[in-house]
Amino acid sequence: MGMLKLKPSCKDYIGGGHRLAEEYGKEYDGDVLAESWELSCHPDGPSTIVNGAFAGKNLQQYIDAQGKEVLGSHCRRFRDFPILIKFIDAKDNLSIQGKG
Repeated sequence: MGMLKLKPSCKDYIGGGHRLAEEYGKEYDGDVLAESWELSCHPDGPSTIVNGAFAGKNLQQYIDAQGKEVLGSHCRRFRDFPILIKFIDAKDNLSIQGKG
């Protein structure tokens, strides 16, 4: 198995800016780019594979096809892929949110 290259899912929430595109080279054609979900299986914005046999498929489709073994021994126990890595560009202060 080779390394997967992923295309992030981009979000244009109110209060987003331009830094992710201008300073970090994130490809996006909207007015504002609030978040770039770099590693995601979330149904609202899964990462898309851009290389290899699974190019064009999203990360969850890859895991479903290859089996949870591709996640390693510590992630197999989770029902859903437990990681979401994202960059945030907010023009205003953000509130702290937690899962209660």
